[in-house]
Amino acid sequence: MPARVKPPPSNPFRFGRIVSGDAFTDREADLVVLERELRGGQNILIEAPRRFGKTSLILEVKRRLQVAGIPVAYLDCMLVPSRARLADRLASAYLDAFRSPAERAEDWVVQHLKTFRVRPTLTIDDHGHAQLAFEAGSAGTPNLDALLEQLFEEPEAIARASKRKRVVVILDEFQDLMELGATLLRQLRAVIQHQQHVSYALLGSRQALLRKAVHERSAPLLKMARPYPLGPLPREDFAAFLMARFRASGRPVPKDAAHFLWEVALLPLTSQELVATAVDRVLDAEAAQMTVLWHDSAPAQRNLLVALVEWGGRNIYSEDYRRRANLGAATTVQRAVQTLVERELVDLESSGAYIIKERFFEEWIRRRVVRGEL
Repeated sequence: MPARVKPPPSNPFRFGRIVSGDAFTDREADLVVLERELRGGQNILIEAPRRFGKTSLILEVKRRLQVAGIPVAYLDCMLVPSRARLADRLASAYLDAFRSPAERAEDWVVQHLKTFRVRPTLTIDDHGHAQLAFEAGSAGTPNLDALLEQLFEEPEAIARASKRKRVVVILDEFQDLMELGATLLRQLRAVIQHQQHVSYALLGSRQALLRKAVHERSAPLLKMARPYPLGPLPREDFAAFLMARFRASGRPVPKDAAHFLWEVALLPLTSQELVATAVDRVLDAEAAQMTVLWHDSAPAQRNLLVALVEWGGRNIYSEDYRRRANLGAATTVQRAVQTLVERELVDLESSGAYIIKERFFEEWIRRRVVRGEL
């Protein structure tokens, strides 16, 4: 009888996905603050570049709040292409979050949305998941504006009717709502500034839109939430997390670790070679996205990106820097910087240096463009 083959262990590191449970890297201090503030009625603005773990963090906060009995509605605004779809998605998020397990979806809709001018259509799929949809698009802009206003007001009404008198609404990548019309966030502000029983968590990463949404003097949500900038994980804490995951999976522990490093940990290589091989695999996995970012950049933007990799990001307007990097006139550099910042590819640090925000994109440029590696 052939011996049973032991299945290979699964990779304990998640790449490119939201993480939860034991795959969630320790941010205990952030979790404590965010949970406390939202439970206490404080609106929070969480800002961080992509891949800093904003969504994973807030979903863990959401889980903890729900365990404590506080209903939480979550909406990813990046996936909302129109104002009419926003109405559908908000109503569906409320239905998921605020309906008790004992309530039938039909009864909840009748109870909470019966006063709406535009009545929703409820559909339940084969898995029992309920969704709401309004015929608001054909009703015209005035009716759609009134519908959205009612939906913005609904969490406060639900909170007042509940025993705990507190609900939480999470709007992930909320700055994308700016692209659905200049008045939408002003309409939201007009409602939430009077709400006493709803806490909002606003998550954002696109700096150009964030400035227009919350930071500029005329921004619609200026001073509507406590700023909570999310930095990178502390190096020591992250290293400890990585090492623990390696040990638990039975793989040898190198000095640096990640999803792709785990995949190559059994290869007969030094720690430095393992890291280089893992980075190669990351760049291979991200090659299509990196190529699109590069192709979508005008020549002046490409020249500046290469200069940031080769020469760093300080004093980029100086004559010496522009001559050394062959960037041309200062006005050309200024236009290139402005566009790259708006595209969320480049950022200005507090030290005054420009950096490429996506570190793997920086490494892709270094290897593929500067060194000419295949």
